[in-house]
Amino acid sequence: MSMVVGTIIPTRLGNDGDKTVDVTIDDAATSKESHTIDINEKSTATDGPDDESTAVRENITTNAAAMNDQPTPDKSKDDTASSEEDGSSNNPPHPLSIEKAQLTTSPPPHQHPPSFFTDHKGNLKFVNIVCRHPWKVFSSILLTCLVLTFFLIVVIYRDEDGNPFVLGAAYDLSDERSVTYDSLRLAIDEMEIRRDEYAAGSTAPTTTTKVKAAEIRPQEELSDRTIWIFESETEEGLFATRESIGNMKAAIDLFTSSPDYGKYCRLDYESADEMNNGTGVSRDVDVECMLPLSPLNMYYASEWDVELVGSVISELERGYPQNVLRYNFLGVCVEYDMFCPTFLDDDDFAWAVALNENITRIMDKWDGKGDLNANVSEVTLFAGYMAELNTKRGSIDYGYDKNFNLTNLKSLYSRAQLTWGGPLGAREVSGDYNRSERSDDRDILLKYIANNFLKGMNEIASPGYNPDMNSYYFMGSLILEILLDIVTRDASLVLFSFLFVCIYIRVSLGSWFLAAVGLLEIGLSIPVSWFVFQIIFRIKYFSILNALALFIVAAIGADDIFIFMDAYKQSATPSPEDAYILESLESRMSWVYRRTGSAMAITSATTCLAFLCTLLTPLGNVRAFGIFAALVIFVDYVLVMTLFCTAVVIYHNKFEKDGCCCNCCVGGCCKTIDPSPTAIALQNITSGNGVVGVSRISKFFGTKVSAFVLSPYGRLLIAVISVSWLVFASIYSAKLKPSQNAEEFLDDEHPLQKSFTILNNEFNRVEDDPSLNVYFTWGLGGVDREGVNMLTEPDFFGTPIFLDTFNLNQQCQLDMVKACDELKTNKSYTPFIKQEDGLGTVKCFMEEFGAFSALGSLDSCEGVTNGAWKETNWTVPPAKFASFMTDFLAQKSCLSDRNITILSYYEDEIGWDGTQLKFAGISLESSVLDRFSTRSELVAREQYDAMIQISENFDATMKNSCGSEVIMTDLDEKFTFMNNQRIFVESAISSSLLGIAIAFVVLFISTRLFHIALLATLSIACVLISVIAIMAMIGWELGSTEGILISVVAGFSVDYVVHLAHSYERTAGDTAERIKKSFWEMGISVMNGMATSVGASIPLFFCQLQFFAKFGTFLCTILVFSWLFANFAFMAVLAQLKIPIAEKRRLCGV
Repeated sequence: MSMVVGTIIPTRLGNDGDKTVDVTIDDAATSKESHTIDINEKSTATDGPDDESTAVRENITTNAAAMNDQPTPDKSKDDTASSEEDGSSNNPPHPLSIEKAQLTTSPPPHQHPPSFFTDHKGNLKFVNIVCRHPWKVFSSILLTCLVLTFFLIVVIYRDEDGNPFVLGAAYDLSDERSVTYDSLRLAIDEMEIRRDEYAAGSTAPTTTTKVKAAEIRPQEELSDRTIWIFESETEEGLFATRESIGNMKAAIDLFTSSPDYGKYCRLDYESADEMNNGTGVSRDVDVECMLPLSPLNMYYASEWDVELVGSVISELERGYPQNVLRYNFLGVCVEYDMFCPTFLDDDDFAWAVALNENITRIMDKWDGKGDLNANVSEVTLFAGYMAELNTKRGSIDYGYDKNFNLTNLKSLYSRAQLTWGGPLGAREVSGDYNRSERSDDRDILLKYIANNFLKGMNEIASPGYNPDMNSYYFMGSLILEILLDIVTRDASLVLFSFLFVCIYIRVSLGSWFLAAVGLLEIGLSIPVSWFVFQIIFRIKYFSILNALALFIVAAIGADDIFIFMDAYKQSATPSPEDAYILESLESRMSWVYRRTGSAMAITSATTCLAFLCTLLTPLGNVRAFGIFAALVIFVDYVLVMTLFCTAVVIYHNKFEKDGCCCNCCVGGCCKTIDPSPTAIALQNITSGNGVVGVSRISKFFGTKVSAFVLSPYGRLLIAVISVSWLVFASIYSAKLKPSQNAEEFLDDEHPLQKSFTILNNEFNRVEDDPSLNVYFTWGLGGVDREGVNMLTEPDFFGTPIFLDTFNLNQQCQLDMVKACDELKTNKSYTPFIKQEDGLGTVKCFMEEFGAFSALGSLDSCEGVTNGAWKETNWTVPPAKFASFMTDFLAQKSCLSDRNITILSYYEDEIGWDGTQLKFAGISLESSVLDRFSTRSELVAREQYDAMIQISENFDATMKNSCGSEVIMTDLDEKFTFMNNQRIFVESAISSSLLGIAIAFVVLFISTRLFHIALLATLSIACVLISVIAIMAMIGWELGSTEGILISVVAGFSVDYVVHLAHSYERTAGDTAERIKKSFWEMGISVMNGMATSVGASIPLFFCQLQFFAKFGTFLCTILVFSWLFANFAFMAVLAQLKIPIAEKRRLCGV
């Protein structure tokens, strides 16, 4: 019995309308004969190509069958269903291939009726245009993108001064912490504007016009700090041996021994003024540099009176700790003549005075100018006792770690600080030492440091320089240079990501032309999206988070390119019923366009919506990022379907033939390939050559992987591994807790990050440390947020509300001074307020206000600090404020070390608008928080709650007298960021779950199959659990970075499972056939997408900026798990359930 098979070549009509079809008849029992059938019927006006092709096929089928007296083969039978279902077939055929085309009486191939988008042949009209005019379309699209990019650049440079990042509020505008923050911040700005306006419009003497410009002497202002941080490698600590002490001193002497050090250091005018009886000195007088702030001054004291030191130690040691407590009770009274007890014992007072004089005599010789003390243990012991005295602790605790005390005389960490001054060049500045002058002086200082010390600093800080000690340095001016180098280096890694993507695309597609266009398309997605984002949508908030879109589009853009090109390659080997797609390039590209367009539309829509879930968060920077990322995904999809599609047509016409660029180029332009690759593909099919150019990877997925998934034992193994992992991952996911530590900006092994970590974690906050200022303000009532939209107007935060009920009357003035004293002396506040000389560090303008009222001037600062003015009738009636405030604000502050006026020193506490006092406040320094680092929510909230309790105490005593409740805030966004950390944790879960829900809805709508949508969604949920588990395993905590990443899990994990689900849904056959065809079609595309995305993420592993390093780890992890769950777990469950897909689907998918 023989089988009649043949090959069909549908050809175009010639000039005479004749049609020729070659048919090869294969009799399995005999031999091949070749027959040619000529059809000389002219096509009529009503006969289109579809009717012609159908008639030709029917004739061929009938005649060929008659030649061997065989019936037409019945395609409805499936003889191999059972073997395919259980995966027992050793070498299943390519589902889309044929050895020789089976003759069939299938229905007409063109199943797309004419419409607005489709012509009478069933081809897409847009594709027709692309195929007929590829260069014109390609040039037009490319030119449009470049014009939009150019226009965007012009707008950025015109409106934003070349800075691409436009930042707004990165906090919840409705939160009470944000309201109080903006209320004070905006009120301060408003007061400055009103004072300037009043001064400009008034001829009367005003605060602004009457202020006498203070003279700033050379090198009097603090310009910068250099901080050495030392870390012991031994258990004995840094002050146990003379060698380690000497090594620390060498780091300081690197600067102080320089002959030009005195020209750049900060000069100690305060000590010189005291020696000159407080009358002030000029630069002509020999003013010494301020001593480095370090305990080494004590070890290298110019004089060490052993007997005097011994007597002090003996006195404090006697009856310890009674004498220590005794001195602490009297210390402030003895040293500052303040807060003296009502009942004071004369003997106790005389003892405390004598002890203070002895200690002062010892400390006066701590100048670091002597030799190293012969008895370093005694020096350390003396330091231990000084650490017990509240008023003396500030002299020694800067250089010892937080664990150093009298019972633990070991310090594993130490630090030393050198200060640099300005103005430089031996010049004085009258008036404002402005930002430009400061910047110029910092540049001069930086050049001096770089030329004279930087090499030595790096040598001392190099690993292994000292086996017993590690050294790190920290300097503001150098940090900017270091960070710039870090950012530049990390930014260069983006180029490596794109280079990897380009090379991988080239290797996979086999064309430099397509690789270049693909990379160009990915790159153009950013500026085009940016144009839509900023110019069309009018969203001006462009946060630094948006830079992540570069990596997102590099990963997802490559996925789309592979999907499109793999469909194009597979179109060259169609199944018999799809052979019509090779009739022409238009029909072929229409088939590719339809197949890839729907699949990528589903994944792009799901990813876009997942990123748009970030709109749930109230944080403007995250919302702007979500919108921009969604736009980038959408624009990338559009460019793949237009620009890259057109490039594929050009590639088909010009470059697809091997050696085209070398052999076919004439005049610099490649000639059109003849015959075309489409005609060659059709000839390969009809000549019986079978599948030509099938990728080994496609074959591997279509045979090996599908067989493994279809095998019962394979599915059992997948189930065991998946369930075991998910149980394990669920346990670890529960261990991911909110961050308990300060978030690290750099890699934890980077010297700069080491410095930050040690400074934040290993030392107490002492009086010489810059701390966070916390403000308590009366007279403000929040912010009017009407018209505020951070996305479109990131510079507008609202209008501050000033309370008309606020009145700084005489009783309110008295209560405010009492509040200041309470903050300084209440011991219950000590854990929260930084202490200086045994008192809380409080900035209280009312003290100088009262002293000025009582004394008539602030010339005698001693009269201000001793508090004697409090015994007078110092309060000022509000009716006299206009004249009083004008004179008062022009005074030079006694409490500032910067030689500035009251108005400048208290600009954040005094709300004077030129005629009225709109608000008044007190500030204090936190003992835990500082301006430059970010602590965990737990630590920040403890401090915040303590400040709220203080506010409530103030309201209980001052609300009625001042006519206003107090608001509490900081001006460095630490409390708003504390709330952000909570938002990140909460929105991470809600956004990720919503993204998963959206993925289900999109899948259900697109496939109309409940079980596929549900299983694909469960796959995404499994990825979420896995990623969170990995975060916990590698030691991450749930901070702001992790919260942002978790919120977009669904957006990254949806692509692979959606591609496989879509392919499974649209193919024909039973479950086994669908799984095989899905792997044949999408296996290589999904794998290539995963490989490029993972490869693009790997350079991020080497970023020193932790956000990008974590993003790279996150991206790599989520992509690998997405690929594994999609290819194995998802497909294995489909194979196990074997839920049939009916032709007319119900909502349940059965």
